[in-house]
Amino acid sequence: MKKTINIGLAGYGTVGRGVVSILLSKNEELSRRAGAKLRLKRICDKSFADTTKGKTSPRQSPPQDKNIKGLLPAGRVYTPDIEDIFSDPEIDIFVELLGGYQPAKRLMLLALDKGMDVVTANKNVLAKDFNELLSAAAKNKRRIYFEASAGAGIPVIAAINEGLCANEIYALTGIVNGTTNYILSNMSEGKADFADSLKKAQKLGFAEADPTLDITGGDSASKLAILSSLIFKSHIKPSDIHVEGIEQVKPFDIELGRELGYTIKLVALMEKVKPEAGTALAKSGAAFQVAPVFIKSSHPLASVSGAFNAVYLKTDAAGDQMFYGPGAGSLPAASAVASDIVYSARHIMEKSSLHMPFFELKNKPPRIADAREVESCFYLRFTAEDKPGVLARIADVLADHGISVASVVQKDGFSHKAVPIVVLTHEARTGNLINAVNEIDKLKMVKSKTVYYRLLDI
Repeated sequence: MKKTINIGLAGYGTVGRGVVSILLSKNEELSRRAGAKLRLKRICDKSFADTTKGKTSPRQSPPQDKNIKGLLPAGRVYTPDIEDIFSDPEIDIFVELLGGYQPAKRLMLLALDKGMDVVTANKNVLAKDFNELLSAAAKNKRRIYFEASAGAGIPVIAAINEGLCANEIYALTGIVNGTTNYILSNMSEGKADFADSLKKAQKLGFAEADPTLDITGGDSASKLAILSSLIFKSHIKPSDIHVEGIEQVKPFDIELGRELGYTIKLVALMEKVKPEAGTALAKSGAAFQVAPVFIKSSHPLASVSGAFNAVYLKTDAAGDQMFYGPGAGSLPAASAVASDIVYSARHIMEKSSLHMPFFELKNKPPRIADAREVESCFYLRFTAEDKPGVLARIADVLADHGISVASVVQKDGFSHKAVPIVVLTHEARTGNLINAVNEIDKLKMVKSKTVYYRLLDI
């Protein structure tokens, strides 16, 4: 019986260093759990190229890892050449931590074709090409593991796939991006604006130099696509998700929301939607959305602050479940990767080639409901002239679109010519609300574009 599982790791960045650290410092315990010795046979990264003499050659060990050199096998362990992994017939598990789309996707497919299991944290490739990757794994009777792709060290993928497999999951609400959660938390706590909060996040290392994918909601959408695909057992693509970012969130609305008992969060949402009576829609569907929303301050999700993540699931048998923890960082993500390596090694030892740890996405996909079909209560902030009849006119337009007002708050104005009017609505269809807001914004008495957010009922 095979007694050693050899690992080839590509990408020695923040997460890669964490994985190497965990596998070496806890090797005895992890090997016992895996049922075989776990050995880092190859570690590949371009930074290992030694160009001091005008040519590229591999280093035996990066300077920062001299203290652990004795724990690694002899030879070209650290290498800048990815071919050193794929030309080694002893490699059993390929750990892809390069990030990005290509060459990561190509290398994952190559590893599966060569008979290796794949462990990855790559949300970009999975969200776009889930079916292709799982089909390649099935064809080659190999496995692909990706716990770290959504929520870093939070074991939510294992929970959806295994722990909650007896349940129907009919709603998911996730705070799955540490950068945006830190920015909104900072804006909420210190009344700083978006730009200043982003700079602070970058200074502390919570935001990338180019944070576009985070602040526009794209990163959260990829994670929502992965989690939703597992829930529906069919490929939900990022293009199926309605996405809004946090760039336009103002401290004024955050403060008003807090006074009314709400906290603002960028959330990833999956919710099942029933067709509206009298429409041509034949069946229920599911709506997928990433957007800033107001959450009741008493709800556990509202207290998820800083760079922490949380995923809140509503299930039919197990009830409401919340998974919470650090959403980024070297060791939290590395924890999930190391766990996947142990699971992969165990299945290799058991020779369970037909055991796919994640189901193939062969179910018929749900009807992708438009975000306008979703029913919700809303926060609306109008900026209008301070004179009699204004509020009544706005209320009339809302009523014409079937929207009932729950409460009204009028605050001091931005100038002597206009005042903010905050309206909380009863439950209404999103499409009706958008139509009403578009009509209201055309009124001469309204001086600025209306701001609106969902009041999320979880």
